[in-house]
Amino acid sequence: MEIKLYFQMLLRSWWIAVMTGLSAVIAALIAAYVTVPVYSATARFIVSPNPVYLSDGSNVIYGLDTLDKRTVITTYAEILNSSRMLNETVTLLGLTQDQIKNYKYSAVVLPDTNIIQFLVTGSDPKLVALLANSVGQQAVEYAESLYQVYDVAMLDAAIVPIKPVSPQPIRDAGVALVIGLAIGIALALFRELLRTPIENFIRVRNLDAASLALKRDFFESKLQDVALASTTDFSLCIVHLDGLIDYVGVLPQSTLENILRHVTQTLKNQLRGNDLVGRWDDVDFMVLLSETPGVAAFNTMDRIKIALSVPIKIDISGEDLVLKPKIGIAEYRIGDTADTLTGNTNWALEMAKKGGGLYLLKANQVI
Repeated sequence: MEIKLYFQMLLRSWWIAVMTGLSAVIAALIAAYVTVPVYSATARFIVSPNPVYLSDGSNVIYGLDTLDKRTVITTYAEILNSSRMLNETVTLLGLTQDQIKNYKYSAVVLPDTNIIQFLVTGSDPKLVALLANSVGQQAVEYAESLYQVYDVAMLDAAIVPIKPVSPQPIRDAGVALVIGLAIGIALALFRELLRTPIENFIRVRNLDAASLALKRDFFESKLQDVALASTTDFSLCIVHLDGLIDYVGVLPQSTLENILRHVTQTLKNQLRGNDLVGRWDDVDFMVLLSETPGVAAFNTMDRIKIALSVPIKIDISGEDLVLKPKIGIAEYRIGDTADTLTGNTNWALEMAKKGGGLYLLKANQVI
């Protein structure tokens, strides 16, 4: 499937994508307004050998070697993560479990360092900072009783946050807009696929917008295919609307389109389903009569000439427009290409203009 085809489908239901995107933004802003803000505070701790043991060279080597294996610092991090440290801190601060039930905390060792980062999140900015520092201090005191050869010290104390980490209305609205537009585009395409089969989009893409006949380039490609593969007779006709020449560029576009579409419909009403009608020029239409020899094509186009000769009333002025059709017909000859057949049809048209308005160039006739 071509991208242009999807784009045309999207243009038909663009409003769905826009409405879905705007709805997502509004929903995100409402959620940001009603959601309780969440704040976070971070304290950092550093683990190092105890200076008291530095006088003994073997203790220093042992301490550094153990730190390199990450066992000690990982243990300290797990101490910070333990519920025991939190519960003891809550008791010391005179708080209740209900006050911190929605608070979360985590301790992680920063890569390639001996630094532990302790993060606390919750709805009260002052309390998250207090818990980060207090739990950290409680864990430091407990850890020092386990490993006297190491020191755990607070590197950066947690400070009271000013801005919440969530919700962030601008960020959330931006993300919601992107997601909403993506969903909207998918819904718009799905709607178009349900409304009209994909074949119809392909067909419309090959139609001239003004007349709703086939575009010239598409008609030419079909003519080439038929000329190369044909094993039976067929005829090519060109319909020249002599009476429309003076009105092109003068009539409003909508009025001109109505006239051209009337011509297209008139041609199709007189033809079979496998015959092709294309817009060739401003006042010219091309007709491909499949499996139709010259004489039969002449009779068909004679009926069309009569039908097109009926005056058309111009909507803006009320006057009658006589199209004065001139029609040239060329019967397919073995070996004809699309170009030679088109040239023969144009020659037949010139003869039609000089004669009675309808001329057939037979396959056995020499120009």
